[in-house]
Amino acid sequence: MDVEALIGWNFRRLRQELGLSQDELWLRLGTLDQSYMSHLENGELNPTSRTIFRLAGALGVSEGELFQKVGVPDSILFSNKTEVKKTRAGRKQKPKKKQK
Repeated sequence: MDVEALIGWNFRRLRQELGLSQDELWLRLGTLDQSYMSHLENGELNPTSRTIFRLAGALGVSEGELFQKVGVPDSILFSNKTEVKKTRAGRKQKPKKKQK
């Protein structure tokens, strides 16, 4: 499963259910960059636990809501993605190697 895409998909879904634009949510969050939120919604970033906590608070939901699997496209749930993701600081994370 592509966890980053799952979080991003739920983040976008919840934001849209509240009728908020990215700009409006950005104003609620204050310190997250607007481009960061866009990349997050597209599953291109690996958010920290602190960021997940802040996103959930701004959306008025529990952190677990960002990990919900109900209604999520199969392409996210059954993904074998191993590409390199960026952290909040913009550094690339290498996928962990499987131990034999």
